[in-house]
This record gives sequence, structure tokens and C-alpha cells, in this order.
Amino acid sequence: MKNTVLILPGFGLGTYPVLALQAALNDLAYSTCMLPLPEHADLDAYVSSICQQYALCSDSVVIGWSLGGQIATMLAAHAQCRLVTLASNPCFCADDTWSYGMAADVFARFCEQQQQQPRQNLQQFAALAGLHDAHPDSRQHLKRLKAQLTLDDKTINATHLRHLHWLQTLDTRALLSTLSVPQLHVFGANDALIPESMPAQLHLSAQAQHHVVAGASHLLPLTHSHTCAQVIDAWLNSLS
Repeated sequence: MKNTVLILPGFGLGTYPVLALQAALNDLAYSTCMLPLPEHADLDAYVSSICQQYALCSDSVVIGWSLGGQIATMLAAHAQCRLVTLASNPCFCADDTWSYGMAADVFARFCEQQQQQPRQNLQQFAALAGLHDAHPDSRQHLKRLKAQLTLDDKTINATHLRHLHWLQTLDTRALLSTLSVPQLHVFGANDALIPESMPAQLHLSAQAQHHVVAGASHLLPLTHSHTCAQVIDAWLNSLS
């Protein structure tokens, strides 16, 4: 059995977008564990708790998609373990120092719609995440993903709004620039949410690599799950 791998999903769409990646890694003999995003507001306490609960060490692997990639970065920094991010922008919202995120006014409208029409907003977000994906089955993947987003639940939406606050405020660029553990950052070439030029702007340590998956959208762990798993497996094998 290979390394135990923890997997964190992204904002709003549940664990469904990373289930296919989890299955692909299981097929490659990894033991995987899905970690839903925390529901409470204290991220530091969550990070400390997960590191302790799973006894994370230098050989452990944490994988995070999108927002989950930022939290995985925090876990890797705390535990000094191996890090993989998928379609993750370390600073989701643009500001005066970072032009590669979502504009403040666009994000504000997104948050407002999440408050007023949460299910419709998540449906639209799913469509945006899957935009421009070149995989022949991408439409079916997106259709099945949208079918998971059927409930309007005030408690769940309160959690979504908290996660939106994290997207607005989290900035893991400094962590990535000083993180000395092995790390792999995977991006989709057709990602509508991450500018093509963004990966080159990351100030990564010498321990970091990045890989671009041709034809993939922001939903690359769903639509290109086997490719992502193979890339991750080859990278981990190169560390042995």
C-alpha cells in the first residue's frame, strides 16, 4: 500500500468534483481519505486538529482542489508534509498586488447571489467551473455534478457563505514562497477561473513543480481524473 492521501474539495460543489480523482488514486493502490471543508470558522484550529488526528508527517500527502488547495497548503505548512494543489489560486480575489484573481465587484455580486438564490448560483458556478473543458464526456460530467446541487438549505448555505469569506480573505502566496516541502501544483489549460499566465507568477520554492493538463477546465479532478492521478503518482514516485 502506498502513502495515505488526504483530499480536500473546493467551494460549494461538495465532494463530487474530486470523487473520480479519489477512485483513480485508489486504483493506483493509494489509501485515500476525503476531508470535507470545515463548517466552523476557526481554520487554524481545524488545521491543527487534522494534523493531529491523521498524524501527518513528512511522508503524508495532502491534495486540495480550488479552495481546498489553499487549506491543503496550510496543512502542509503546519505538518511539513507533501502538497498537491489542483486548479488552486492562492489569492482568489484580485487586489492591488495580485491581478490574477476575480475582480472585487464580480465577487461581491457572486456573494450577493449566493445569499439570495443559492442553488441557482451554485448551478451557474458549476457551469463556469466546467467551461471550455475539452474532454469528450465533459457535458455528462457537468450534468451529473449539477444534479447533486438540488437542495436549498439555510444551514448549508451559511457554511457556503463562510467559505466565500475564506475565498475573499485567504492568501497563501507567502506560505507557498517559503514552503520547503515537496509540492506539485496542477492546472487546467482551459480553466476559466484561473488566468493562463497565473502559474508563472507564483513565487515557489525549489521543492515545487507545476503541471498543466491540456484541455482541462477548473473541474480537472472530475473531467481529467485519470490524468491527474497519473501525474500525481509519477510525481510521488519521483520522490522515492
